[in-house]
Amino acid sequence: MKFLIFFFIIFLYSKTVLANVTHEIIKKLNETENITFNFEQTTSEQSEIGKCFLVFSGNLKCIYEGDEKKEVLVRNNSLYIIKHKFKRSYRYPLKNSAFNIILDKKKLLENLKLIDQSKIKQTSTDYFYEINTESGLIAKIFFDKKTNILKGWETVSYNQETVKFKILEPLTNLKIEEEFKVPDYNF
Repeated sequence: MKFLIFFFIIFLYSKTVLANVTHEIIKKLNETENITFNFEQTTSEQSEIGKCFLVFSGNLKCIYEGDEKKEVLVRNNSLYIIKHKFKRSYRYPLKNSAFNIILDKKKLLENLKLIDQSKIKQTSTDYFYEINTESGLIAKIFFDKKTNILKGWETVSYNQETVKFKILEPLTNLKIEEEFKVPDYNF
């Protein structure tokens, strides 16, 4: 009987702790207008690094290091993959991607409030939530245990590859002078 009572107390305590964690993450997210950070993105085929500017709600610009001079830009409900070396840009609708939730603070907050606290998972440094998009995709969204700041995500790309995106050295609420502009490469 003592074991059962002990187990019940531990179970209630862990649910309360995770509910408090979610509350703190929501509070921090509400205070965050933008994040500037370095990143590491890995897929089964490659690892890439660079720098990003995320402005809630819905704007993201990532500048990749490398010869292609690749850039990913999200704005106006579209995702653009830009390859400056080849003077090409490719547009994809945001509607069916995980970015539809990750970059929309309102949707992200709504989803965090609805998550069953027993479904919150953790690593030694992060808490993460699995969120289903309207199109059925699952996105894992990571938050730092110490700071409660967005720390990255894991999604499935348009070509059905798992993409792990890790936020490094995040700085919040800085003045961002970066332009979220698609280059005009039409000939």
